[in-house]
Amino acid sequence: MKKSHVILQCEGGLHLRVAARIVNEVQHRQSEVHVRCAGCPWANACSVFELLKLGAAQGTPLEVTVEGPDEDSTLRVVASVLGEGI
Repeated sequence: MKKSHVILQCEGGLHLRVAARIVNEVQHRQSEVHVRCAGCPWANACSVFELLKLGAAQGTPLEVTVEGPDEDSTLRVVASVLGEGI
């Protein structure tokens, strides 16, 4: 299992477009991906609804966990989307 701590840089926070981008990036991968912020339950990164329930604003620290055979590349992609506001 790989973990990363990322500061959400997306303008407007973790909104629908960002959540959909994450889901599109991880749904075809072999690893399981979960995201959470302090005080929040884990959100499955394959679910737009679960990601939106986090209610994370820009600047929120997030924890990302990835477990599976392609966890390195998957973690890089998710961290890039969240941390660079792509």
